[in-house]
Amino acid sequence: MILVLMTALLFQNPSLDSTSPREREAALERMAVLGNREAIPALAEALKKEPRSDLRTQMVAALGRIRDREAIPALAERLQMDLDKDVRLQAIGSLLRLYIPIEDAGTLRSMFNLVKSIFFVASRPVVGPEVQVDSAAKEALTRAMQRDFNDDVRVEAVRALGSLKAKDQVPALAQTLEDPLSREHESVRMEIVLTLGTIRDPSAGPALEKALRDPNKRLAGEAILALGLVGYTQARATIENRFRTDGDRRIKNRSLEALALMRDPGSTALFESLLGHSDAYYREMAAEGLARLDYDAGGFKDRFTREEKQNVRNALAFAMASSGQDEYINDLANALDSRQDYQAEVYLYELGKFDGKLNELHRYLRSSSPVVRARMARVLGAIGDPASTEPLRTLTTDSNVEVVREAVAALRKMNL
Repeated sequence: MILVLMTALLFQNPSLDSTSPREREAALERMAVLGNREAIPALAEALKKEPRSDLRTQMVAALGRIRDREAIPALAERLQMDLDKDVRLQAIGSLLRLYIPIEDAGTLRSMFNLVKSIFFVASRPVVGPEVQVDSAAKEALTRAMQRDFNDDVRVEAVRALGSLKAKDQVPALAQTLEDPLSREHESVRMEIVLTLGTIRDPSAGPALEKALRDPNKRLAGEAILALGLVGYTQARATIENRFRTDGDRRIKNRSLEALALMRDPGSTALFESLLGHSDAYYREMAAEGLARLDYDAGGFKDRFTREEKQNVRNALAFAMASSGQDEYINDLANALDSRQDYQAEVYLYELGKFDGKLNELHRYLRSSSPVVRARMARVLGAIGDPASTEPLRTLTTDSNVEVVREAVAALRKMNL
């Protein structure tokens, strides 16, 4: 009984200065509250003298949960100086949390795996265009990319720069990609190529074009796609040549994908020649590429009727809708409730964002299908046009929980 009472008294006022690891952990949980910026100096100081790496990881996680940019110096220091890999990885995750909020209701001990499951994956979230990212955070990540002695940490630092859309760090990313000393770090170089595609800055074009000659076929293929994503049209002829001459199917597919993204009229003849190809993916990319070129797709109706592959039909519908045949938006909206939902979302996003079809998309928020309503809300949230505010608000009282969730998420993206 005496032992129980002593333990209870011990944890009434847990302290980071305690000799007990359990009490220090309890103090961390008490301090790790959203907006508790007063705790940042104490946590920063405790990090310098905490001998246990698991508790340092939790301290860094606590700074992320507090979510105040005053924590950047402490997080940058841990990322640069801590000898434990997990602490450095958590520092990256906590830096990201300053700009990309995530829900977490677990303990600090569980935060490491949560952060990994959200930020350290290929489909990681990215900041919205309205978010201003501090230079100190981006520079800390760039230093880790260039200097960390562990490739896993370097890869996640690169990926974080992509999540933060760190356009001003593109020169450093390109330099690291081209650096001969980086040759033995294939995973880092691969992530740089992917991240340059995520950031979508054309200034990355020359470095990516050099990567086309890389002996690593997978890296070369991702560099081809990244050139399309950044819109580096100077490489169009080179990529077309790779499509025509390379025997690797992956390289051919990546080449067509890149050309379809570039919006370069110089590819019109190639796309036209592939509309009747026996390969369904070639037909899809050809139609998609023409859709982005303001191509007159009036003659596609017969192709659409005859086409049996749904992915190609969607691409043809995209082309016809882009050229003014708005009735084909209906086919894309219906495809939201299909196995091709991601493809349809991309096309609908472009139609609403770039082709002046936003009002047409609003009609499908009244669809009888809750799946269509929910996914159209997601599309409108990604477009982010204030004109969608009122139509989206009507869905916040929808009878379907998933529709409400997507509508609220879309409005939050628009800061409403």
